[in-house]
Amino acid sequence: MAETEVKASHSHSHNLEQFVLLAKSARGAGLVALIKQALEAPGVYVFGELIEMPSVKALEQSENASHWNLLNIFAFGTYGDYKANASSLPALTPPQLKKLRHLTIVSLAAKSKFIPYSLLLQELDIKNLRELEDLIIDAIYADIIHGKLDQKINS
Repeated sequence: MAETEVKASHSHSHNLEQFVLLAKSARGAGLVALIKQALEAPGVYVFGELIEMPSVKALEQSENASHWNLLNIFAFGTYGDYKANASSLPALTPPQLKKLRHLTIVSLAAKSKFIPYSLLLQELDIKNLRELEDLIIDAIYADIIHGKLDQKINS
């Protein structure tokens, strides 16, 4: 099976700043909308600072807890965590799905320098190799990961 060699890039925290500032005064439906925007925003891949905001933490104990849980998965989880809890979470939009898959690749890269395609296909719930390679290439161009695809290596 082919592998991909990747390493995580850590240059995306500054893009979150606008959402952190807005979260200081946002509440209820406005805060939920802000979280949705952050999860879809291009270039925002780090969510720890947002999840630590008092207004956002308060969501965990509210009727909007599912949005806090979703944000928590983007901050600390993987696509597999989302799938395991999908029935109690908001549905992912296409940009959110792509971003969560990118973040899952980053999580896998943090554990191993070489990631077999078979593992990526399984963890990302992708059925064909072309879609997987397009996702990886997109993540590389977005500077989320650094790496190369190697279709010749078997594992």
